Amino acid sequence: MAISYGPLRELMGKKGVTWYQLANQGIDPQTLQRLRHDRPISTKTIDRLCQILTCQPGDLLAHTPE
Repeated sequence: MAISYGPLRELMGKKGVTWYQLANQGIDPQTLQRLRHDRPISTKTIDRLCQILTCQPGDLLAHTPE
């Protein structure tokens, strides 16, 4: 997959945010599973993650050539 959510996982570590906390903030468990496996998510979810983590979309994902 060309999109990686590695930067999101790194940001979560730096801010001390867990997957459980994201679930409690309204992120669907299936969406969390998609994030863990670098699967596509909606821009609505990216917006919500930016609100929760006080960041920009570019802080959450990276494009990697296939």
